[in-house]
Amino acid sequence: MDDADVTAKLTKRFRAALNKERDEDVTQSQAQLLSLPPKVLARRGLAVLNLCVSNIRTAIGGSTVLELEPDAAISNQVDRGVGIRTGDLVAVERIPSATEKRLKSVISPRVEGVVLRVTPKQIHVAIDDRFADAAVALDGRLWMTKLVNSVTYKRMNETIESLKKLATPTRLQRIVLGSIKPSKPKTLEGHVKLFDNTLNDSQKGAVQFALSASEIAVIHGPPGTGKTYTVIEIIRQLVEKGERVLVCGPSNISVDTILERLDGLIPPTKLLRVGHPARVLASTQRHSLDIILRTSDAGQIVRDIRSEIDDSFSKIKKTRSGREKSEIYKNIKDLRKDYRMREKKALSQVLNQSSVVVCTLHGAGSSFLSGIEFNTIIIDEVSQSLEPQCWIPILMHPEAEKLLIAGDNQQLPPTIKASSNEKVLGYTLFDRLVAAHGEKIKTLLNVQYRMNDTIMEYPSLSMYDGKLNAHDSVKDHTLADLKYVARSEVSETKVLWIDTQGDEFPESIDDESIKSDIEGSSKANDLEAWLVIQQVLELLAKGVKMSDIGIISPYNAQVTTISKRIEACMEMGVIKSEENEERILEISSVDGFQGREKNAIIISLVRSNQNGEVGFLKDDRRLNVAMTRPRRYLCVIGDTETLSKGSTFLKGWVDWAMDYAEIRYPDVGEVLELAMRLS
Repeated sequence: MDDADVTAKLTKRFRAALNKERDEDVTQSQAQLLSLPPKVLARRGLAVLNLCVSNIRTAIGGSTVLELEPDAAISNQVDRGVGIRTGDLVAVERIPSATEKRLKSVISPRVEGVVLRVTPKQIHVAIDDRFADAAVALDGRLWMTKLVNSVTYKRMNETIESLKKLATPTRLQRIVLGSIKPSKPKTLEGHVKLFDNTLNDSQKGAVQFALSASEIAVIHGPPGTGKTYTVIEIIRQLVEKGERVLVCGPSNISVDTILERLDGLIPPTKLLRVGHPARVLASTQRHSLDIILRTSDAGQIVRDIRSEIDDSFSKIKKTRSGREKSEIYKNIKDLRKDYRMREKKALSQVLNQSSVVVCTLHGAGSSFLSGIEFNTIIIDEVSQSLEPQCWIPILMHPEAEKLLIAGDNQQLPPTIKASSNEKVLGYTLFDRLVAAHGEKIKTLLNVQYRMNDTIMEYPSLSMYDGKLNAHDSVKDHTLADLKYVARSEVSETKVLWIDTQGDEFPESIDDESIKSDIEGSSKANDLEAWLVIQQVLELLAKGVKMSDIGIISPYNAQVTTISKRIEACMEMGVIKSEENEERILEISSVDGFQGREKNAIIISLVRSNQNGEVGFLKDDRRLNVAMTRPRRYLCVIGDTETLSKGSTFLKGWVDWAMDYAEIRYPDVGEVLELAMRLS
């Protein structure tokens, strides 16, 4: 099959899938936004209430930035459960007063923009140019709602259209398409001198493999195997050879992890972050393009104009004259035009001196990077990325001669809204390249430094052909090895399964989902939530710290249920925060814990019914993420009878647990007594 046939077939599938995905995303979001009250939206992480404007400033590109903070009369921090993240598209508008609602007289300005930063004290939003004037008029108590990010779909569709029109693909692009095979690996001159001598043999082999690969290499990094450390070493080796490297990932968090590790290893003038980091760390702020333009000599004139724009915004807020406001707006528009022209020149100067540029896959399509040439493209967390996203840097930089991808196709796939898209968009670039070119383009990192051997065993057997090995430093560690934990039966246990088989711990459907008549209602299990509380209290009594414990459930409704129970217990003083620390007992969905780890993890599986229905617990990759988050202790709470009927993977897990885990059968009477005492 020639290149044209391959691209036509691929782009046809992608275009149809992306259109379905966008439509489903819009439908789901609108259904909730239109049917649920603000307080429920806030509880689901789709809205933030009771905000006010603390400042308006100008950011890179001349955009207007709203700095929002909690209304001090109600709270001094942003809701801990906020699901709005950096990069999300949001709407901000004023909350009408009771009188305005009754009289229906309010005409509230509404603005849309992209979230730049979320902290416990502030949320910063870059306002779309269409709403710049309205942003200045926002006052009073505000609320923010999460919108569908149509810009992301637009960029992916534009990328697919560019791929379809690709008349003469480069050699690397043809290899990625699968129309030709990669060249034979190169023979490296001498042994690679490593910067990081702590790498194990598996990691060293992966570095050698990546450097010798002619055009393409896949680094397969299961949980805890040090994939990021390996990628960092590869980047340093490429820079040492004089190459310019573009490092991408599907999210701000994924690329900021790379940036944090590179900080101090690559000269500051050679390391650049394009976009807005999800975590603003003191050690990495200096690499942000925004910060560099504020502080470098190249950005001096840009800073002066930005200051003038900000001063003009201040004048608008002070004047009541419509004529004067109009003149100031006109001046701001002229200043923005001048700002963008001068900024482009400063950007080019900063980008051209950088050896490593770090950005999201979406950010790789930024006009800032057009014309900047890279030798190698690295895509990290590729298995969490939609393939159309991965084509953004590949098409944007046809001069690149090598593509390195790293990830784990046995962990969570990209988030997909339309179930009919699972086979198209759930099949990632990792999967397709290995299918097209075989195992010879892939290397596996097989030594993990997180889990003890018992926690590791079933994931290794079921997902990685039994090839994972626990490093000696973690092989036998338990909670009892922590100096502040009392040695006991529970603290010396590696894996505990609390088996709720029978009909005494039934699942339920989230009441709020029923009331709002939304499809795909989330499941909960209230008695299982009390078992989680019981387990937390047992661990705390042995000296385990709250910061050591993570609670995971595959169902958002159960996350909410457990969170409420934990909050109530903390308010009663039954569960106490450590001194000078806020709520540090983390409760999250599987997605929220991907890439994270804790000394102790409690998993609430929720499903318990006579029909053996397990819903999306059938997704073994999702469960693989959950069961590989703990370092020393894993507690699984679930109905083994229901789970054994659900899938081969679940039955295998139950069978393994019966042979190798500690099994406990809870007394429902004791659980009900605990619930009555703490409710």
